[in-house]
Amino acid sequence: MITSARDISLEAISPGDVADISWTATAEEIDSFAELSGDHNPLHKDPAYARAKGFSDCVVHGFFLGAKISGLIGMILPGKRCLLLEESLAFPNPTYPGDTVCLQAEISEIRLELALVILKIKGTKTTDSGPQTVTRGTVICKILS
Repeated sequence: MITSARDISLEAISPGDVADISWTATAEEIDSFAELSGDHNPLHKDPAYARAKGFSDCVVHGFFLGAKISGLIGMILPGKRCLLLEESLAFPNPTYPGDTVCLQAEISEIRLELALVILKIKGTKTTDSGPQTVTRGTVICKILS
């Protein structure tokens, strides 16, 4: 676990810079996120309900993945100077307890005059049929001086 945020100046960031983290979802973390968020929807908490709705297990909250992305950008890239302004995410496939997700942030654009960085986000998990995208999107951050 990373406990100290990287301190990267705007000038030291370039398009194409990439950072990633891997994380394995656990039922305990999903329960903790439900408590924190107040989202106790049975799709996230009741395996029988989730299976009855066509899923193989409880589904990880989409914004739990969003929170992990927040950790990736706030701690690694762009790091300590990052102020998240906008996050647009899609969740094309579910994440389940026990899935290991690789979250990746890539600098796609820098707007120096506004001190803005635009990151392309992708999250994948490995399945029997190969990699599967579980989240994708864009994050816009202001880089503080």
